Amino acid sequence: MKKTLLSLLMVAAFMPLALAQDNSPLVVVSSDVTACETYTWSIDGQTYTSSTVATQLSDDSDTLFVLNLTVNHVFSSTQTINSDRCSYNWRGQVYYHSGLYGDTVLANSTLGTCDSFFTALITIPSTEIINSTEHACGSFTWHGNTYTESGIYGDTNTINNPDLTTCTHIDRLNLNIVDTLYTSEDVAHCGNYSWYGETYNATGSYTHTVTDSVVGCDTIHTLNLTVTVDTARMIADSACDFYRWYGDTIRTTGIYGYNDINTSTGCVTYRSINLKIKPLRKPVKDTAMVGCNSIIFTVSSLVGSTSKRFYVDTLFDTNLIDRRWARCYDSTIHLNVTVHKSGYDSTYVNACDSFYWKLNRRTYHTTPTTNPTYAFATDTFNCDSIMVLFLTINPSPVISAINGEWHLNPGDTAVLYPTCTNGASYLWKYNNHTFNGDTLRIPNVNGNIDVELIASINYTANNNVCSDTSWITIVSFVGIDQVQGTNVSLYPNPTVGQLNVESAEAIREVAIFNTLGQQVLTNYNLGNKGQMNLSNLSKGTYTMRIALQNGETVVRKFVITK
Repeated sequence: MKKTLLSLLMVAAFMPLALAQDNSPLVVVSSDVTACETYTWSIDGQTYTSSTVATQLSDDSDTLFVLNLTVNHVFSSTQTINSDRCSYNWRGQVYYHSGLYGDTVLANSTLGTCDSFFTALITIPSTEIINSTEHACGSFTWHGNTYTESGIYGDTNTINNPDLTTCTHIDRLNLNIVDTLYTSEDVAHCGNYSWYGETYNATGSYTHTVTDSVVGCDTIHTLNLTVTVDTARMIADSACDFYRWYGDTIRTTGIYGYNDINTSTGCVTYRSINLKIKPLRKPVKDTAMVGCNSIIFTVSSLVGSTSKRFYVDTLFDTNLIDRRWARCYDSTIHLNVTVHKSGYDSTYVNACDSFYWKLNRRTYHTTPTTNPTYAFATDTFNCDSIMVLFLTINPSPVISAINGEWHLNPGDTAVLYPTCTNGASYLWKYNNHTFNGDTLRIPNVNGNIDVELIASINYTANNNVCSDTSWITIVSFVGIDQVQGTNVSLYPNPTVGQLNVESAEAIREVAIFNTLGQQVLTNYNLGNKGQMNLSNLSKGTYTMRIALQNGETVVRKFVITK
């Protein structure tokens, strides 16, 4: 293009001269020539050794000759090559021995090219070494051998070259074996003890497993926890017939112990009592009393009278005492008090979404504008009662979708985020992991992962927490039609509702997922061939995960048309 432009410029330069002589048009004759090393132009008789654009005006000045000349030169190249393999491919030829080799590309007189000479000094070793590095948990199988210790291992074989020579090939493995680690710690603690996100308040041995993300080895931590107990000074006491101590009724003489737990600190104090129980001198009397609202019970003894008012149903033991310790009590009355209420009573309830009140057998889905009431009929003791329900209904959040890419290639990162009611907080769970936040990232996904999402709203006004739960399965596979091992066929695909599944290996479980990653159908034990009715599914693309009896998992896609 440049030579043509230069030719035109030169023609333009000569045109005024030609026109100046006889005003006739100038004839331009242009030639494109490619030559090797030199070229002699017959028009001007000159020999050129490099590419150029030459012009020559005819004797009568009517014709302008233009030469677009390309001159090629002989090319030579020399290189030194050190191969790390038993052979080397140079310019389309494979060499198995060290040496000086040459290759010539002959000139093409028609194209005007020159000879090209290539020379290479190639060094080929008699032994090639291939190094690799592996990390494994417990053991690693390589070239048919299983290794349980870290180290450098080699495997040697002989390569027979086509020219009947041989070469030694060495595979060298740098192996790092990591074993399962066990750690143990002994802890003495008073109260609650936090360890790896869990809280423990009882003496015992607990374990926590951490899996290495590189080689998959576990580190198993063991906690030997002793919840320390303080021992208080033993006390001594005596009683007639029975003794009440920390909620227990004791009727026999003996030494008794109790672990008193401080609810604030969780610390334990061991308290003991040396107790002596003396028998009653007179039989026990049972007395039943029934009244409305309250009942007054009065007892009289040698030392005077005493009264007690009961407002609720009560089981009460009343001791008639003569204050002479050696003789103990004169008698004991077991009092069974039943108090019937009159007037109003109330129940406060905070519920999520709905509440069923068994008194009026009604279900409430929203907070009522007026408090519901229920009247009890007059009983034989003329006690009327009206129950008032103070009810607050809070709506639970609704997870309408879990968004994100759930079909992944192995090793990809899954990113999930929900579409949910405003104001909700989120808790994600998968593979014994929990994460808070509105976005979940799972790096290096391999295989299928079931993810649980819990959305919660805390209504602080009435201290009520409402939640919704949704699940999704992340599917990781190489390609739509890839089968790992056993051949599995789906037909017809697309289908209008009936889909046949056929496998050389017996099918243990079939799970079907929609494009949102939600599992919509499951079937079991189809044998080697089964038919599935999918007419209740909407049209679209679905993914089928097939678990075989031999432990293999196959992933297929299919389309439903309506």
